[in-house]
Amino acid sequence: MDLTALSLPATWTIAGWLAAAPVFGCAAWVAPWSRFGESELVHVWYGGIFFLVVLWSIQATVGAGFTFHLLGVTAVALSMGPALAIVGSALAVALLIVVRDGLWVNGGIAFLTMSALPIAVTWVTLRFAERFLPPNFFIYVFVGAFLGAALAFGAAGLAGATVLTLAAGLPRELVFGEYVPYLLYLAFGEATVTGMLVTLGVAYRPRWVATFDDARYLKGR
Repeated sequence: MDLTALSLPATWTIAGWLAAAPVFGCAAWVAPWSRFGESELVHVWYGGIFFLVVLWSIQATVGAGFTFHLLGVTAVALSMGPALAIVGSALAVALLIVVRDGLWVNGGIAFLTMSALPIAVTWVTLRFAERFLPPNFFIYVFVGAFLGAALAFGAAGLAGATVLTLAAGLPRELVFGEYVPYLLYLAFGEATVTGMLVTLGVAYRPRWVATFDDARYLKGR
C-alpha cells in the first residue's frame, strides 16, 4: 500500500523516520557489497530497483486514500538477499516519491511498510523452510517464493491499513471491512508473479538468485 501521498500527523512521520533510519543503516552496513565486484550483479541490483519503481507506479485507488499495487519485494529479496534488498528498496521508495510527487516526510513510514516489513517476512519464511522442510527445489519455489510473497504482501497491506485507521483517521469498519479484502485477491497475484519470476531466474540465470543454493535444492545436500 502506497503511503507516500497520504497526509499523516507529524508524530507518525517522525516515528517512521526514527524507526527506518537504524534499519537502513544496519542493512547498508552488513550488505555484501563485495558482490558488486562483478558488473553483472550490479546491473541486476539496478534492475531490481527499476523493477520496484515501475511496479509500484502501477496503482489503483479505492475510496479515500486506499491505494494498492503489487510489491515485488519478495522477488528482489530472494534475488539479492535481505540487506541489499532493503537498501535497494529504500532507493526505490525515494524514486517513487520523486516520480509521483509524493511527500518526503512520509518516506520513513513508507519504507517500513512497503520494504522493510515484507522483506523481513520473506526472510523469516525462507529460513523456516530451510530449517524445517526438505531441501527440495519445489519447497524453495512454493514456500520461499510463492508463500513468502503472499505472507509478505499481507503483512505490508495490514500494516498500511493500520496506518490508515490509527494515523489517517479512516473508520476501522471501512478499512478492514471493505478495503482489506482486496488484499486477499492481490496476495494471490503477488505470489503467482513472484513464483514465476523466481522460477525463471533459477532456471536461466541462477547466479542472479543469491538465496538459491544448487547443492541444497538440486542435490539435497
